[in-house]
Amino acid sequence: MDPLRPDELQVWQACKTLGHHVTRRVGAELTAVTGLSGSEYGLLSRLEELGEGRLGQQALADALGWAKSRMSHQLTRMAARGIVHREKGPTGVVVVLTPDGRDLLARARPVHAAAVREYLIDRLGEPERAMLVRIADRLTDAGGEGEPGG
Repeated sequence: MDPLRPDELQVWQACKTLGHHVTRRVGAELTAVTGLSGSEYGLLSRLEELGEGRLGQQALADALGWAKSRMSHQLTRMAARGIVHREKGPTGVVVVLTPDGRDLLARARPVHAAAVREYLIDRLGEPERAMLVRIADRLTDAGGEGEPGG
């Protein structure tokens, strides 16, 4: 197969830059205000949304699109900070959001929302936002490998 043409390369670079730029800025805001990284916020918010603060470790890893080792290392660091803990469940390890983790998540949600609005939503008009959603839907449906984000 031939290498990407300049116009194809431009589309590829735009896609990579958009995702990296927005998530980096949102993550930086979260870290500056709450001390949470973007990955930590994503994990806590998924844990709350999908399991009401209690979810199997493998289900959480699957929801985030993370490898088992990445999930394990991340949870070890977060457990040391007292924002989650792990316990043995009937079918494996269960991740539990602690009261401190719930408080931190509650403080982080408005920071996350404000940053997403500042660095993405407010910079696009309604037609552009709708188009971006349609493009993302088409690409994730076609590839079947869309990774959920925070």
